[in-house]
Amino acid sequence: MTEQLLSRCELFARNLEMMKQSFKWEASQLYPLCANIYTSNGITLDPKRIKTSKEIIKDNTSFFSNFRSTTTTIPLATLLSIEENPTAVFSEVKNVYNMLKEVFTSSSYLTLVAYLIVKLSSPEQYESITNQAREIFDMIKKEHFFLTSSEDCLIAVQFALNSKESLNIIKKSEECFEMLKPEISHGNTVQAISNILALSSNENKALTDRTLSIITALRSHGYKLSSGVDMSIFGALASTDTSIEQIVNDILEVNAYLLTVKGFGNVLTESKIMDPKLLPKRRLMHSAIITLNEYAKEARDNSECENAVEITSAELMATLYTIISFSPSNV
Repeated sequence: MTEQLLSRCELFARNLEMMKQSFKWEASQLYPLCANIYTSNGITLDPKRIKTSKEIIKDNTSFFSNFRSTTTTIPLATLLSIEENPTAVFSEVKNVYNMLKEVFTSSSYLTLVAYLIVKLSSPEQYESITNQAREIFDMIKKEHFFLTSSEDCLIAVQFALNSKESLNIIKKSEECFEMLKPEISHGNTVQAISNILALSSNENKALTDRTLSIITALRSHGYKLSSGVDMSIFGALASTDTSIEQIVNDILEVNAYLLTVKGFGNVLTESKIMDPKLLPKRRLMHSAIITLNEYAKEARDNSECENAVEITSAELMATLYTIISFSPSNV
C-alpha cells in the first residue's frame, strides 16, 4: 500500500471512531459514509460542526420535511459542516429543493440533488438545470420504465450539469447498459454502473470491459458481488487510468486494513455498524470508495491529467449512489 493510501485509511479510521462516539443514536450504517466525507477532503471529522449543521436543518424545516429523513439528514449535515458558511449554503439548498419539487416527485433524495446543484453550479443556472434534469429523467425513464425510480433524479441532475449533449450522454449510458447486461443480471445495478460510465469520454467497450474485469477479479477472492447501486463504484474506478491489477490490489489492501478497524472486523463480535451478513461486502465497498477517493485526488493534483473532471464527477455520483444503497430504508 502506498504511503498516501495508508494515510487516508488511518484518517478514515480516526474519523469513523469519532463518528461512532459522537452520534450513537443515528443510523449506524451511515457512520462510515459520513466519516469518509471528511476523509475524502483530507480533514479530521468535527462532530461539533456536524451537530451545528444538523441544528441548522432542524431549525429551518418542518417536522415532516424530507430534510429530516433518516436517509439523508446526517449525510447532508456532514456535507454542510465542511462548508465555510453552512447556514447560507443550506438556504440555497432549500431554495433549489423547492424548485425541484415543482418538477419531481417529493422524496428525501431531492435534498441531496439540491445540494449537488448548489455545489456544482451558480444561482442563475439553478432553474435551467432543474428543468433540464426533468427532461433527462423522462428520457431515461422512457428507455427503462421499470428500472427508473426517484433516486435516478441524482443522475439526471449530474447529466444536466455535464457539458455533453443530453442525448449523447443518455445514448452512451444505454450502450454501456447493453454491454453489461449479459454479465450482471440485476437491472438497477447495471443502470447505475452505466450512468457512471456515461460520464467518461473513454470508449464504451474499454469502460465496460474494465468494469467487468474489476468485478470478476474481486469475485475470484470470494466476494459476492451481484447487485446494488453501490457497485457503480467499480464503474467510477474503471474510468480512471489506473491498471486493473493495481485497482484490485489497492482495494484488497485497504480491505485488509479495515479488517483491523473496530466495527469492520470480526463479524461475530463487531457487528454494531451493520448487519453481520452484509459486513464483508460493505467493508469491500468502503475499501473501493477510499481507493477511488485517492485516485480522484491524484487526478486533480496532476496538471497533465485530462480526465480529472470526469473522474471527480464519477467519484461524486458513486458516493451519492452509495448513500442511497446504505441508507436505513434500503437495509
